[in-house]
Amino acid sequence: MSTLLPAHAVGVELPAVEVEFTTRRLMSYAAALGATEDVYLNDMHPGGIIGLPTFIVSPEWQVMNGEPYRALLGADDACMWRCIHVQQDSRVFQPIRPGQSARTQGTVCALRQTRIGVYVAVRLDTTLRDTGTLIAQSWFCGIFLGDQTDGPEHASIAEPPALAVDESTAGFSMITKPVLVVTRALPHLYTEAAAIWNPIHTERSAARQAGLNDTLLHGTCTWGAAGLQIIRHFGQGDPARLLRLGARMTGKALVGASLYLRYKVMPTDTSNAECISFQIVDEAGSPILSNGIAEIAPVASGGRVL
Repeated sequence: MSTLLPAHAVGVELPAVEVEFTTRRLMSYAAALGATEDVYLNDMHPGGIIGLPTFIVSPEWQVMNGEPYRALLGADDACMWRCIHVQQDSRVFQPIRPGQSARTQGTVCALRQTRIGVYVAVRLDTTLRDTGTLIAQSWFCGIFLGDQTDGPEHASIAEPPALAVDESTAGFSMITKPVLVVTRALPHLYTEAAAIWNPIHTERSAARQAGLNDTLLHGTCTWGAAGLQIIRHFGQGDPARLLRLGARMTGKALVGASLYLRYKVMPTDTSNAECISFQIVDEAGSPILSNGIAEIAPVASGGRVL
């Protein structure tokens, strides 16, 4: 049964959720993605641990799955589970550290009818609770499969920034070691570590009811693993250097798949960041993430991030 999603949702600011970034949560999230470095998992690391920048999706999910968002759209559980996450683009302004108290607030920015359902784009701002200083700003874009909008086919107050353009695979290099191997356990581990739950990721019965042959990995898990590999390969292992990570979620990472990173360094007219175009593909070369873009901060001669 389809849902009629209201066009008047565009422009509505969703109530903020407040979270505490704890050592336990940051380490658990990193471990689920296979981040074994001391900076993520050793709480006695000089200066303390730093959370993976992609952890920002965890508090964002509390907004995107929260009661105010559901009530605004008139969405029940069945409607929410029909929503597929098709794009995530996050810009990080400061490292995520244990002890930070944060607020995440969302604004519904665009809603439009597509051939397969209703596309909704939400901008999410996460700030330090005490000072209002911005930690990260993300765009969460999803499609509610089979649903309709009750208003104009396209309503918008803002649109997500452009991603990289995948014209071809020419010029792309590939890291031969898998970014992830999708075991049956991985979606369960990621669900609990990220506090992001949709039964199609963990329960075969729910996946079958949704028309899938088997459970599939969360798009944000693949996206987060891509960010970790990019930090290792281009950021000398320093998570504070990842400034932006965006991609479209275009394929299904099913149980048993091995996922690989393709990348290409893009020309830029600024020295403020190195820009990398990337894709995540399975062993058959089918894209799981496409139009990926990452920005890496440069390092000064003394080793300090500029």
